[in-house]
Amino acid sequence: MPRERPITNWEDVPVVFDVPYAARLFGFTADIMSRKCAKGEFPAHKIFGKWRINKDEAIEYFLKQGVKQ
Repeated sequence: MPRERPITNWEDVPVVFDVPYAARLFGFTADIMSRKCAKGEFPAHKIFGKWRINKDEAIEYFLKQGVKQ
């Protein structure tokens, strides 16, 4: 299965998104992204048993890591 192209425009990103979307956005596999969320390495919230990521928290995380938007 071909890898989906990462999303590059933050304006197209929803306010809250799930792990598969985050994986596509940040260039990881969904499995790796889930592990990062579970270990607290990436800002995420578990809602009804599923990880959800807030757009503003993700942007803030990457700015702190030195990654440009």
